[in-house]
Amino acid sequence: MKIVKQISLFILAFSTGVFAQVNEGESAPDFTLTSLSNEQITLSDLKGKVVYIFFFGANCPHCRDNGPVTETDIYQNFKDNDNFVALGLDTWNTSASDVNTFKNITGITYPLLLNARQALVDYYGNSSAYDRSVVIDINGNIAYKGTSFVNNDYEDVNESIEDELALATSNENENGLPNSILLKQNFPNPFNPSTTISYTLPEATNVSLDVYNMLGIQVISLQNGFKSAGKHTVTFDASSLSSGLYIYKLTAGATTLTKRMTLIK
Repeated sequence: MKIVKQISLFILAFSTGVFAQVNEGESAPDFTLTSLSNEQITLSDLKGKVVYIFFFGANCPHCRDNGPVTETDIYQNFKDNDNFVALGLDTWNTSASDVNTFKNITGITYPLLLNARQALVDYYGNSSAYDRSVVIDINGNIAYKGTSFVNNDYEDVNESIEDELALATSNENENGLPNSILLKQNFPNPFNPSTTISYTLPEATNVSLDVYNMLGIQVISLQNGFKSAGKHTVTFDASSLSSGLYIYKLTAGATTLTKRMTLIK
């Protein structure tokens, strides 16, 4: 009976295209793919850099519409940073000619890789979650995994890339901590009903961490007091709040940092 059940679950997964997937904070599945310029690119060879991945379908209409967003609103912001790499992966396994047409239509200038359907399955657990963004940190872990079309979350993608580049390029003090205060994007995001907010202090200081609605009204104070140097993590439970966008603000000494988060119920 157990064997029959396992076979049935495998058939169900195969028929629905649902397989194991990875989440933010986990190791990014490796891949080796060929680019339009016939270059072999292996993800693990890029360890030490922040990698942005755009999963697309070369003949997908909304991917063609949204592809320019990845070029102008993401890639162009970071292309001059030596610690940043962008890759586009064709998950429809179309021909090189089709991908080249996609490149011309979208104006994308970063490398586009062929035959990447299996990579999409490795990351999302299915072959239909294209038009998505993923950010991989310098250690090869997933820092951000998009759950909507790239035109909807490119600002969150940019924030994630900025965070990871700050970690990649910041000088460390004698304690191995960044010399600047860092505020991470909350995880998960969007969330329901709770999420985690992390920040790092290079030295001990007074800290306040507050959440505001889009009218600028404070809805909760998460922390207020003296904190030691190092990484700090806070859980924000929004069970009593309504769906929508919120701002969380970290004030540490003379530094103030803010980020947006989305509550969906």
